[in-house]
Amino acid sequence: MSSSTRDDRAGSRRDSVAVVVGLLVSLFGAPLLGLLDLPRWADATATRSFLANSLSSWVLVGLVFVIVLYGERRRLRSIGLRFPTRGEAAVGLGAGFAGVVLGLITTGVAVVTLQLEQPETLSVLGQLSVPVQLAIVGTAVVTEEILWRGYPIERLTEVTGTVWIGAAVSGVIFLAVHVPAWGLVGAIPQTVFTLVLVAVYVWSRNVVACMLTHGVINGLMILVLPAVL
Repeated sequence: MSSSTRDDRAGSRRDSVAVVVGLLVSLFGAPLLGLLDLPRWADATATRSFLANSLSSWVLVGLVFVIVLYGERRRLRSIGLRFPTRGEAAVGLGAGFAGVVLGLITTGVAVVTLQLEQPETLSVLGQLSVPVQLAIVGTAVVTEEILWRGYPIERLTEVTGTVWIGAAVSGVIFLAVHVPAWGLVGAIPQTVFTLVLVAVYVWSRNVVACMLTHGVINGLMILVLPAVL
């Protein structure tokens, strides 16, 4: 066996390990850090708790970037991180508004039918200062799309040979992570929003387009609507 063949195989194994680690970090890093409950150990207020969770999300994104750039030796474009075209941006923004409308309709029907109450997480968010709310929403918009859309969908597509498996796996795990914090009434719009976000990524393969969709959804649902209703 030639030295080049051995080097190729070693490189392939190294890349495979990097992908596995990247998937673990992106899909399960946040819930694993959540199990540590770091804000509780620090006796944190609600503001500090949310900001600590936001900081941990940025740390996970940093780890994913390191894995892509140095472990896999690829560019960040390989996880969909690139400037969107005008069409992609328009679809991203339009999908955000459509997702909010669909989410409100389905949630309204469920609330009336099942007599559900507003999730406690939304109430707590509404009590935070506007700068803190903006920091939390902005963090979620950027980090969640990288961690649960761009990286896992692209890498699972490579591993399985079909984008739909990657989309389904990332979507299910994303919902499983968020449902405990939002409860049943929050799970209904979350499901709608997740389907919209996954659809935008599968169509565009552009994580920034998904950030635009996510930004519209979070901005309206967390910042705008609670202030006017």
